[in-house]
Amino acid sequence: MKPLLYFCFLLFIACEGQKMEFADWKMQHAEKVRETYQTDTATFFSPSLAIDTIYRSMQGPYQTQKLQLSEGNEVVYIVGYRNQVLEAESDTVLPSRFMCHNNLNYAEKEKLPWKLKTSGANSRIFTLSEGQTDLRFPAGFGIPIPANTKLEMVSQVLNHHQKEIDIRAKHQVEMIYAVEGEKKTINPLYQQSVFITKQVGGPEGVYGLPLSCVDHIHEENVSKKENIHDCSIEYEEGQHNPYRDKYGREYTGHWELPLGEESLRTDVTKMLDLEEDTKIHFIGVHLHPFAEKLSLWDTTEDKLLYESTVEKDSANFSFNKIHYYSDQKGIAVYKDHHYELRSTYHCTDSSAVHTAMAVMYLYLADV
Repeated sequence: MKPLLYFCFLLFIACEGQKMEFADWKMQHAEKVRETYQTDTATFFSPSLAIDTIYRSMQGPYQTQKLQLSEGNEVVYIVGYRNQVLEAESDTVLPSRFMCHNNLNYAEKEKLPWKLKTSGANSRIFTLSEGQTDLRFPAGFGIPIPANTKLEMVSQVLNHHQKEIDIRAKHQVEMIYAVEGEKKTINPLYQQSVFITKQVGGPEGVYGLPLSCVDHIHEENVSKKENIHDCSIEYEEGQHNPYRDKYGREYTGHWELPLGEESLRTDVTKMLDLEEDTKIHFIGVHLHPFAEKLSLWDTTEDKLLYESTVEKDSANFSFNKIHYYSDQKGIAVYKDHHYELRSTYHCTDSSAVHTAMAVMYLYLADV
């Protein structure tokens, strides 16, 4: 899939209409719950994918397929998602460096019986990638879906380093889900992605900042009386995932890495799109090779909320592990605060073009 098309797909925005929130829907449609708390696992396989040359991030063969847990409409909670790459014929487990990503999406999100709070990437449930292949929510938390919800799984392979290769691989995915019990309920989560954007065109400045403010915004000695123009950032309706602003600036969330160190910052307040105060209970992280770290800041309080670091396999331009956050206590976030992502990459390879993405998938309490 071409990077631009993939990224647009990742952030596709759809109208959810006037559906009620999940909590309200649950109160009106409460079914007789089971006395016990049941957990089960569903296993799915991708078609085989050829790995026969070097495939950088987002360049390898991929397959998209539809799936669902069952034909029933009982509400279940997805509580975990894990993946491994297998040799297609023998089922031998291959190193995770051959996995570019595995995405689980809503195939027909408009058919959910309740309003999906997620904005921006509102078709996404999970993204797994090299270094982060097994995600499990803290005990007592999950994403609610009707069991017969149509889902879409996108599986893509990767090969950064091994030139002489000719194998066929497949993804094996296990989805862990639970049924709520009378004596032990599950707290609903929803996913909201925030991501780094890099300016790739247009005039100098910050997203949404009027051109007249570029030379003026940092002048500390200008009195309020002289500062007659408005330098506040304004976002147009539906434009909280910035690709372009009305002043001609262009941005991308999938960019080419320069050689050496690169640190970027992006205001993600509009992407986070908080309607009310809540807590983050899980953070999944998607990064490309040569990433050093990705952090989420509350800039209103100048406070670091979470920083994900990586454990590298430098010989293969890959990750042994990308650290994620999972906690029942949660990280408090507030609708009237401002938030920022900060990423650091350090590319040491000049022999080929490498690309970068820096995404946090935040799983927030659906209060």
